[in-house]
This record gives sequence, structure tokens and C-alpha cells, in this order.
Amino acid sequence: MIALVFAVACKKDAAPAPAPTPAPGAMAGSAANPHAGMEAMQPMEGSAANPHAGMDSHASVPKTTEPKTLESLADGRLGMGPFSFVAPKGWTAKPVTSDMRAANFTLPGKPGEGAELVVYYFGDHGAGSVDDNLDRWLGQFEQADGKKSRDVAKIEKTKFAGQDATYVSVAGHFQAQAMGSIGPSDVKDGALLAAIIDSPSGPYYFKLVGAKPTVDAQAAAFRAMLESLKLR
Repeated sequence: MIALVFAVACKKDAAPAPAPTPAPGAMAGSAANPHAGMEAMQPMEGSAANPHAGMDSHASVPKTTEPKTLESLADGRLGMGPFSFVAPKGWTAKPVTSDMRAANFTLPGKPGEGAELVVYYFGDHGAGSVDDNLDRWLGQFEQADGKKSRDVAKIEKTKFAGQDATYVSVAGHFQAQAMGSIGPSDVKDGALLAAIIDSPSGPYYFKLVGAKPTVDAQAAAFRAMLESLKLR
């Protein structure tokens, strides 16, 4: 009898512990997600994690930083990483609060015809090839005749500050996921002026987008800004 009681007790001790109750919202049978709550990345602005779509992010989630402003240099130029340049008159520089943004300007324009320039920097190796980024940017534009924006865009290989660069322009219906970012996200009569410029520290991505009347009016000023770039 004693042996029988002992055996029963052992079986009770060996019984498996009950499975933990899934957290609210978790799918049955799924492992706990260590990244729950983080914003999903989509391949960029455009996107394999897109640094230019909406918040224009790339392979990692942008980190919020203390507001940063461009350096004011003695000769009236502005400093940004390895570059200095002259900002167009009437453009308003805004502090950036993301570790993936190097500069941010709003452009003068009529009410309802806003446009902005954001300069992105993703480190020494950048964020994908030039063509990858062009495809992402141009993929945010829809043409009324159904053509691919890549087929109607103007793409130029050039140099700024003595560095290899690619300059692109296109117009159409601009649509981007505004994942908490500033700036336009759906502009039926929109336009893009952009440049990818190499530097000793890695590529910089200049993306100016907004209402076509404003972008067209500021096209010469944007080009002049790029022409003013110098390595420090």
C-alpha cells in the first residue's frame, strides 16, 4: 500500500505544467514577438524597408533624436556632414529629429501647394543601389496615361562637389504612406526633383517633392543649391 501511494505521488509530481496563457492579442501557437509594437518596415521610399516612403525609412527603424539644426558657417554657408552649401532664399530650414535625416526645408508656395526638401543619410554604405532608390521614388508616382513613371522620368548622371551624382525629375500623381512623417503624402498634381550624391562618408539622398507649381517654380533654386555644394 505504501509503495502504491508513493507511485501515485510520483506521477502527480511528473505531470507537465499547464501551458502559459497567451497574452491578449497574441495568436494561438505563435511565439512571443520581441518586436511587437514596432512599426512594420516596408521595402523604400520606396522600399525593402523604404527610407523614402512616408517616413522614408530603410533597413532599420528611424530613431528619434534631439532636434538638430544645420551648422552656420562663417562665410554664410551651411554645413551638413562632409558638405557645405548655400540655401536658396525663402527656403525655411527646420530642425530634424530623426537619425536618418540630415536636413529638412519647406519651400515657399501658395496655400495648398506645399513642397519640401528632405536630405537623407543612412551611413557609409547608403540604402541600396542608385537604381533601387530611383525605382522606389518613381514608384510613388502614377501617370494618367498608365505609363510607368520610370519610362517618363528624366534621369541624369552628373557631378556635384566633384562627386558622382544622379539627378532625377518626374511629375504625376504622388502617393506615399505618411507613416507619421511630415510633408505631402497624396498630391494629384505632384512633382519630384531628387539627387543621390556620393561623398567620402557615403551617399546623401536629396528628395524634393510636393505640388507641381511650387516644385517647378523652385527647380532652378534647387539645382543652384546642389551646384553650390562643396566638400569641407
